[in-house]
Amino acid sequence: MATCTFNVPDLNASGDNLYGPKICSQPFIDWAWNAFDFDKGDWDDGFGWDAVCDNRQPLSRTMSGIWCLTYSAENYQNESYDSNILQWGCRFARNAIDELDGRCGSAGKIAWTQWGPFIDNKTELYLSYFAQAVSLRAGTLVHEARHADGRGHDAGDRDSSWGYNGAWRWQVCWLSWFASAGARTSTAMKTLARQRANNILNSDFVVHPGFNV
Repeated sequence: MATCTFNVPDLNASGDNLYGPKICSQPFIDWAWNAFDFDKGDWDDGFGWDAVCDNRQPLSRTMSGIWCLTYSAENYQNESYDSNILQWGCRFARNAIDELDGRCGSAGKIAWTQWGPFIDNKTELYLSYFAQAVSLRAGTLVHEARHADGRGHDAGDRDSSWGYNGAWRWQVCWLSWFASAGARTSTAMKTLARQRANNILNSDFVVHPGFNV
């Protein structure tokens, strides 16, 4: 893959100084690498394959998003679909996403997922993804997992309604649960999640769902 240049935001504001030490564990890295089917060729050439603990690099920042998605429920070992999405969001994401690839960018997109029969199913993460705060990266993974599970948007890049039960709804649900009950995080990360959820509610549905978080 080609090397590209990316801007690194304030590491405290983005949560990378909070989450970076958490992901710098070989057992966690090995687990996440296999669970989300990372490949060296998609994360070398400056994306951090050779420096997984460097929280200024895209791979480390992606791992932080996965850590947040995995361990933010108080009882994270309960991944039952009978509980709320904060509990099972990681289970769903790692089962739905076929592979995670780091890419330079594509027309301002944060991420993009390709799915379907007889094609290479994959999720690509772009520069805007790595620039997000950690809790927002986790929410984006839930969004892309909903696509990987076969649910596209039905109104351009937006969803027609809350009832459509698309990727924007799933992202809002995870972010709102995180903002309300997220564990092993910070107030700042919860606040950013709530703000992002409301931004989605106000702009990414053709018919406004009628509430804010």
